[in-house]
Amino acid sequence: MAVQRLTPERRRELTRTALVEAAAEVFARRGFDGASLEEIAEAAGFTRGAIYSNFGNKEDLLLAVVDRYNKTLFDAFSDRLDEAQTIEEKTVSGATLWRDLIHRDPNLSALNLEFRLRALRDETFRERLLTLQKEHVHRIAQLIHRGTEGLGIKLTIAPQDLAEILNAATVGLSELAGIDREHAARYDQLVEMFFRLISASIYEAPQT
Repeated sequence: MAVQRLTPERRRELTRTALVEAAAEVFARRGFDGASLEEIAEAAGFTRGAIYSNFGNKEDLLLAVVDRYNKTLFDAFSDRLDEAQTIEEKTVSGATLWRDLIHRDPNLSALNLEFRLRALRDETFRERLLTLQKEHVHRIAQLIHRGTEGLGIKLTIAPQDLAEILNAATVGLSELAGIDREHAARYDQLVEMFFRLISASIYEAPQT
């Protein structure tokens, strides 16, 4: 079987992905200020020049990490919730998936905190981070609207408001779980409890 040659576009995409994945590891371990472009490039198997040819600077690379995590989380939830056929299944699937993501990626909490610390210290970065976050929450709102509409469910609050609540609460719980690792099971319970409370309080059952 013939091996398909990599196009320049595909090669560039693979390079960017490797750099972003390496950056996520280094930023989580050393923080934004402690991380160097040389270390990130070396971890990805490239030179520092590869970073400059794909990203303008270290902040651009950090924002690329934010964007990658947002899209990864959204795609995972979208796939799982589309498979669920009832509001109960969607609630359980959402809570289970979030717990799995928290345990699977130990860098998630550190990176979330690093994003916010940088935003608090740098106004320009804060504005760019907020743009990405608003896009992420808007995608969540669209997912909520699609899911509830498909089940004939009428929300008692706007999908955008619900998306902002879910995003803020789950990020907060994941950060606490990342710090209090001895009580990870407790945070698993809290995540499921939160999803069930939200599910029970924000929609009207379809008319029969």
